[in-house]
This record gives sequence, structure tokens and C-alpha cells, in this order.
Amino acid sequence: MAKINSFSLCLADVWHKRLSPSVNAFSYKVFYLCFDIAKPHKLRSKFLSLNRFNLFSFYDKDHGERDGSSLEIWIRKILSEHGLNQSSKKIFLLTHPRVLGYVFNPVSFWFCLDGEENLIAVLSEVSNTFGESHNYLIFNRDHSQIKPEQWIEAQKEFHVSPFFKVKGSYKFRFTFNQNKVAAWIDYLSNNQQKTLLTSMICRKINPSDSRLLKQFLLIPFMTLKVVFLIHWQALKLVIKKNKYVSKPKQKAIRLTLNK
Repeated sequence: MAKINSFSLCLADVWHKRLSPSVNAFSYKVFYLCFDIAKPHKLRSKFLSLNRFNLFSFYDKDHGERDGSSLEIWIRKILSEHGLNQSSKKIFLLTHPRVLGYVFNPVSFWFCLDGEENLIAVLSEVSNTFGESHNYLIFNRDHSQIKPEQWIEAQKEFHVSPFFKVKGSYKFRFTFNQNKVAAWIDYLSNNQQKTLLTSMICRKINPSDSRLLKQFLLIPFMTLKVVFLIHWQALKLVIKKNKYVSKPKQKAIRLTLNK
């Protein structure tokens, strides 16, 4: 089996379909950086910088403790607390870069691989438009490989959409290999009815200055586009007379484990 590259560009199709209380579906194209968290120097190029301004940039302070401290120490501390650090030989972060200094990541994924590059854990780092974040750690309780066809459920603990209460649960499914990254997250209401279906399916390509520039030309101001689409879809739901749910105070807990 081919080894997974320490840094890739991931060209993605993102899809959402809301099933209740009214149907609303949309899809859009974006791209992500996917890199070995132990090798952040791989991010440095003509159009991509680490912790400084460029056309594209990655800042440590956009993740983890949000203070610029070591992201590898942060994620490994979480894994260690749940007995996953020793088996996590490589950790890859999938995230949007800053574009001309601006970024918003609805969700970033930390993929944790064993020595055979099998997926054993995924940390989903979720953010909302109120400046809050929450983490969902997904893994098998026996620390076995997460299979591509496997669904794993976790309780919903964080306010994201202003049209859903902080109730119910999520079901997660992941694929991670040398050619593809994908995540499926379904939201289930309290009666276990599927209410929202989402997917993010990426094709990996080798990074280069020309490919970075091409992505900027194809999707200029991508991160602003993400925020615009979030508010545009919210407006459509208001027009469809979906009930608005005020944001509750964030729970003290910042990490949720799967069931």
C-alpha cells in the first residue's frame, strides 16, 4: 500500500440536505489543506505560509487552544487521556487555510493513524459563527481500526444551527487514504429520526504553487464564500418559516466522546 503523503491539497464537494421541518439541500466546492501535524514546515511555499500573511496561510492559533501553542502537544494530550496516543503514529489535520488573512472552518478533522496507516480515531473540531468551538472524539472502544463503512454515534453537545436545539445525536463515518478523504455526518433528532445529512468528499492532489494559485482563481475568497453560504442558507430557512432557536450558553464541556 502506498504511503500517505505528508501534505496534500484536497479538492472537495460539500453537500447538505435538511429533511425536517422543511427540505433544503445545497452543495458547493471548496478545498482543504491536509498535512501531517508533525511536519508543519511542509506548508511553506510561494503562496502558502505558516503563521504569517500570504495569499494562503495556516496559523496555529486558529486551532486547538487558540493561543498559538503547539497543536501536536494539544491533540496528543487529548489522545493520551483516552489511551489513543501510543497507537497514533501519524496525525493529519484537514482544514481550510486562511485566504488573504481570513478563515472560518465549520469543521476541521484530525485523522489519527496507526503504524500501518489505518484510521483509529478522528477528532472533529467544530466551530459556529458565534466564535465558539467544540470537539467530538470518534474511536472504537477497543481501539480497533475505524472501517470506511462504519457509522459511530455521539451525543450532540454544541449549538451550530439556529434552527436545531442542542439535542439528539450525530452519526459519523470516515474514509482516509492516500487518494481520498471523506466524512459523512448525519444529525438525528431525539426520536432517532434523520433530520440533517451532510457529506464532505475530497480528492487529494499533490500541492504546488501553480495548483494553489489555480484554486484561488477558481474559488476566490473561498473562506468568505463559506460564511456567505451559511447565512444565505439560513435566510432561505427563515423564508420557509423554520423556527429560530436562540443560542444557549455554551456547555462547560469542550470534548464529547462517542457512545
